[in-house]
Amino acid sequence: MADWKRGVRRVLYPAYEARVLRRMPDTIPKHVGVMLDGNRRWAKAVGRDSAHGHEAGAANIEPLLGWCDEVGIEVVTLWLLSTDNLNRPERELAPLLGIIADAVTSLADQRKWRIHPVGALDLLPAATAERLKAAEEATRDVDGMLVNVA
Repeated sequence: MADWKRGVRRVLYPAYEARVLRRMPDTIPKHVGVMLDGNRRWAKAVGRDSAHGHEAGAANIEPLLGWCDEVGIEVVTLWLLSTDNLNRPERELAPLLGIIADAVTSLADQRKWRIHPVGALDLLPAATAERLKAAEEATRDVDGMLVNVA
């Protein structure tokens, strides 16, 4: 990204965040669900491959969780993969599964939030399911917000 774009974001983003916080209702939901969708379409629109789109989407997970944590949300469910995605061609599915496993491992390594994989883990490749379970085990004793990974 061009340096001027980073500069603009660095200046404008705190103002945007403050505005959003001022407009938040008095009651905050206890549980928020987020479907991370559209990464592939975005990548295609900007002339990149789907893996680039999934990586860009994954890069937004931590800031999203930080905002949720900051306002006091107790549980966030991230819908990262549907069973329909498992029918995609291997050349597309393998990078996506790697990106998901890397993102979840990165969240676990930070030890800010408790990671809890949900869904049909038995449908995933064993290596992916094991990494998700390892993230859960590594954060079992963390007192932070619960992050369901679906």
